[in-house]
Amino acid sequence: MDQDRILDKIKKCMEMAKSKTANPNEAEIALRQAHKLMEAYNLELGDVLASMACEAKIAAGSDGSPPAWRVRLAQVCGHAFGTKLIITTGLFSVAGFIFVGCGAAPELTGYAYQVLERQLQKARRGFLAEPNQKRCKRSTKVARGDHFANAWIDAVYHKVDAFAGVEDNIAEAIEAYMAKHHPDLEKSEMKRRKLKARDESAVNAGYQAGKSAQLHQAISHKPVARLTQGV
Repeated sequence: MDQDRILDKIKKCMEMAKSKTANPNEAEIALRQAHKLMEAYNLELGDVLASMACEAKIAAGSDGSPPAWRVRLAQVCGHAFGTKLIITTGLFSVAGFIFVGCGAAPELTGYAYQVLERQLQKARRGFLAEPNQKRCKRSTKVARGDHFANAWIDAVYHKVDAFAGVEDNIAEAIEAYMAKHHPDLEKSEMKRRKLKARDESAVNAGYQAGKSAQLHQAISHKPVARLTQGV
């Protein structure tokens, strides 16, 4: 029997053990069967939890290390769907974002990022095309564009924060998956540009534009993990 089928059997036994409809005798038998299978196939609870999570990868949209505003947008999308972000870079490949979560959450996070990134890029280009921005040198325009983008993302964060969050069992499944499939990740420091007084108008414009961002109806999706760790 392959491991996926074994893990599925163990999860079903644990779900039965925790079911409110199961009587104490049935719950005890189901839990004992789960532990028996885990022992027989040399599996731990972490393996079972990890099997509930999955991942989805998308292109970050930039060469080399993605700028801070792209990472922040990916983080905001992950916050909305209860997923964890991994950033991938390479000498001969474009930067990518991997989202780790349960159920459809990773795919939906990637979709939300792509939708919001297009809206942000359009708003940013519109801001930088204004007459008072055209006269600026390129470095100033890039800086103001980044400040605009970060403020836009701040506004979107406030939209999704009201319904964001993840249940304990989802977090446990994600951490177990990370420990099993991505054990050697390094943390990277994200640096934002320092805000100068002359660029405050870009921040105000970005935040106002971000308040009009359109979020797909699926963004209210709540990830589900069927198993809790207290077994």
